[in-house]
Amino acid sequence: MSQASYRVFEKVEVRAQLLGQYWHNFQVEITKHLPDSYHPEIQELSSKLEQALITLIEKLRQPTLILATTGTTSSGKSTLINLLCGAEIVPMAVSEMSAGAVTIEYSQNKSLIIEKTPGALWESGEWNNISDEEIYQRLHQVMISYIDNRAKQPHLACPQSLIYYPFRVFDKLSHQLPRGVKVKLLDLPGLSYVGDTGNLSVIKQCRQALCLVTYNSEENDPQKTRSLLLEVVDQVKDLGGSPARMLFILNRIDAFRSDNNWPESEMRFVENTIKNIKAELIEQLGEYTQEIENLKIIKLSTWSALLSLQIQSLDENYSTIACEKADKNFNGLIEANILEDLPRKHSNWTKQDKQRVADDLWKKSYAEEFEEYLMEHITLHFPKLVIPQALDEFNVAAGNSIVEWAVQTTTAIVNSSQEQYNQECENIKYIRECLEKFLQENHANLKKPFVQIDEKIKQAINEESEDDPILFLEDTLKELQKIPPYDELGEKLSALYQWRRALGKGIQQVLGVVAKSIESGKVNLESTNLKKVDFSKVKLLENNLNRLINLGYTGNLAKNGETREAKTEAEKKSLKQLNQELNELSIHLNIIMEDILGQIVNQEKARMYEAVSELFDCHIVHLETGAHSIAPNIAIKFPESQIKQVTGSLGDFNLNFESGFVITDGTWQESVIVETEKRVWYHWLWLAPKKIKEITYETRSSDNAQIPSTEELLDNWNIQVKIAEPTLVNQIGEWLLEQIDCLNKKIDDIQTDVIDRYQSRLDTAYQKITFDYEKQKNIWEPMQEQAKNLSTEFSQLKFEDGGTD
Repeated sequence: MSQASYRVFEKVEVRAQLLGQYWHNFQVEITKHLPDSYHPEIQELSSKLEQALITLIEKLRQPTLILATTGTTSSGKSTLINLLCGAEIVPMAVSEMSAGAVTIEYSQNKSLIIEKTPGALWESGEWNNISDEEIYQRLHQVMISYIDNRAKQPHLACPQSLIYYPFRVFDKLSHQLPRGVKVKLLDLPGLSYVGDTGNLSVIKQCRQALCLVTYNSEENDPQKTRSLLLEVVDQVKDLGGSPARMLFILNRIDAFRSDNNWPESEMRFVENTIKNIKAELIEQLGEYTQEIENLKIIKLSTWSALLSLQIQSLDENYSTIACEKADKNFNGLIEANILEDLPRKHSNWTKQDKQRVADDLWKKSYAEEFEEYLMEHITLHFPKLVIPQALDEFNVAAGNSIVEWAVQTTTAIVNSSQEQYNQECENIKYIRECLEKFLQENHANLKKPFVQIDEKIKQAINEESEDDPILFLEDTLKELQKIPPYDELGEKLSALYQWRRALGKGIQQVLGVVAKSIESGKVNLESTNLKKVDFSKVKLLENNLNRLINLGYTGNLAKNGETREAKTEAEKKSLKQLNQELNELSIHLNIIMEDILGQIVNQEKARMYEAVSELFDCHIVHLETGAHSIAPNIAIKFPESQIKQVTGSLGDFNLNFESGFVITDGTWQESVIVETEKRVWYHWLWLAPKKIKEITYETRSSDNAQIPSTEELLDNWNIQVKIAEPTLVNQIGEWLLEQIDCLNKKIDDIQTDVIDRYQSRLDTAYQKITFDYEKQKNIWEPMQEQAKNLSTEFSQLKFEDGGTD
């Protein structure tokens, strides 16, 4: 296991406190030799550093660890939350129960807060000193009420609950975390409820969380297994950031114990599932390929592990109920020799009996391995979520200013004699010119490929080029990543062009289940994306599809299409109804696709923001290194948090699907039998009347139409997607150029300000400092070296895997 988290935090704190001492020693020494006019500035720097150190140490000593649980449909994530708590307080069920987000904060005293939300049909309020059973029942009633009424009241706000509870996992973690750490558990909503506004606000917190993603190992239907894989990827995207901070759990692994050769079947399942999960993640999140290849995916049976804990409860009744559940549901996990010794009546099990069962369940559920992996996961990733941000804030608040002042002031004083002052002023002019040239060249190198991309997009929109602008975008970015310093980015920029694949997959997934429902004559709208759409909208689509099927648009007609000539009034009415329902299908698809595309675009926007941020990180580090080489005694810093912020908003991507057909007027000839009288000659040569039947043809009107097949509908919809793509590509191209221009301006402004401050300090030293050569040599040159050493010490206050050096 890697170094414990508390040691990492402690090491950073010690280093930070040493910096305070280094600055104190430096400022005491330099103050002796400076005029009084410098003292207020020194005092201000000292005050800022003191406050920044207090803030930094507070963040290091009292960070917040958030463990968020999410998972595939019916994967047992609420049971996992209960296992982490060590008690059954969050509702568990076979069907999806996680409707609203539940936050659990560690506290020795138990309480429950159910927030008042718009339109709430359940009791809200605060309950203190509440029992586990009452917490469970109140949450159960809230979720059931919301689930039952959501379809009737589409705008019903999702429930939000907060529990204060002395959860078990905190005791396991406390010795590995900083002394004042706060621990929170987030039980995220199920897939069908993640789009609710209240839930979205909670999910945003997960960027600073370690996430536990559960997968339902019990599912063995190939089609449903594929759906679970897509759910995993979708939830990883919703959580945002690197999958490296996510621990994947193959839950309900006990399902394989019923197999005759269960170790082999379990092993094969685990190997295949791990391979499939990683492959799907890499395909859709290529920028994290390396992190995904190193992911930890572990086995667990949460319910049996939870029952193991409950069996050991001091509450006899609670323990006995847990024994009954374990015997009924996990009898196959318990060793035969233990079962043989157990009384048939669970209330008669002795303390030793219970302990033997609990120990065996704990072992067979892989709970011990899970807790070891969880501890390692926290130790490895929690410091990365807290320390870098805290250090960056410290440097912006005081660290950068201290370094700049110390280096610039001593350098200015060393160069403050008449001859050296004039020479240094010329040197500053030269540095400005070199820096401006260096920055302009690098700004141009960064911007050039994006200008080319934007031009290519504009040409495609104006139909001046047949080239695919997205492929050009991809090829151009791949070329950029071959050029130093951007060759260090790996696949980090892939999100800037992979959004097309994500949109395509999302659209095809929905259109595919619609087409399959029509062709099969059985409506089944099971889809990862459709699960996240408003239930009432999906229900309207379902009703529409059933009407189409009842009108005969299914089977061979749907697969092959048909040229139809409606002759009778009934046939014409049926054709018009079919056309109307197909047009209704377009309307429902447009409504649903607006939601789905909005969700996909938001996911892809987050990835694009992250990609641009990675690009800017790389660019800034390169510029800072180059600036230091050009002007080593000016201490130019480009604080990433201040200048790499991605601003502006990408627009939405809307489609307008059409799926009806044209009904044209036609004619047809109807044969009609008509009786007429004619006079005919008989053999005795006289005329007599006779009735004769004749066939005549009369022109009738008809409604004619070419009814499209589902394949033709899909092709038509895909064409409409292609037509709409350039608009989004254009938005992305313009947005990228806007970000780069904004970054370049900030960098130019910062370097100008830093050099201006150095010029000002040089001017001040020239006016106020007078000394002879010996004083310069014996005092200020060594002081300048101390300033450089101080700069080195501050630069070493950084987070690296395993702590600081």
